[in-house]
Amino acid sequence: AILAKYVDLKAQELETRVWLTESYDAVQTETYVAGESRDTVYLRCDTLTLDDDPDEFVIAYGINHAASGKATYANCNYYGEAGWNGVAGIYSTQYEGSAEQYLPGNPLAKYLYVCKFTRNCSGEKNCVAVPTGPKAHGVGLDEPAFIGFRAYMEPATRVGPVNTELLYDRVIKFSGR
Repeated sequence: AILAKYVDLKAQELETRVWLTESYDAVQTETYVAGESRDTVYLRCDTLTLDDDPDEFVIAYGINHAASGKATYANCNYYGEAGWNGVAGIYSTQYEGSAEQYLPGNPLAKYLYVCKFTRNCSGEKNCVAVPTGPKAHGVGLDEPAFIGFRAYMEPATRVGPVNTELLYDRVIKFSGR
């Protein structure tokens, strides 16, 4: 439904993978994990860039892990690649109803979310404007970036959900043809 809505634009589907491994694995492999803790799953998409062209934007979408019961809350954020500076994002408390425009009347839409990242939202719902700075307070035009995802504390286990039990969030970058 997302691809159909933007059929006139070029779509590039990006891969999502584990960003930061669990603490236990990091200790054994001496991997830097930026203070990661077992309270969440850390996922990220491939590196991307974002210009200020209105036809260039990123759509993040997936399961609302809080609504599905796999997390207490979740989020997705736009990060600069160089400094891992999260500059703009949305939380699962804001996901509600965001998939309805793509799946009107579908009873499963309440378990999904869709968020658009662009440089200027112009009042559009379910849209997050990505600032350009100054410095770490933004990500410059065409600077490498990524979308990072977290699903915090599974209510049943009181630790972060196991990544293999989640459907990974997804990302599509759109641009003019």
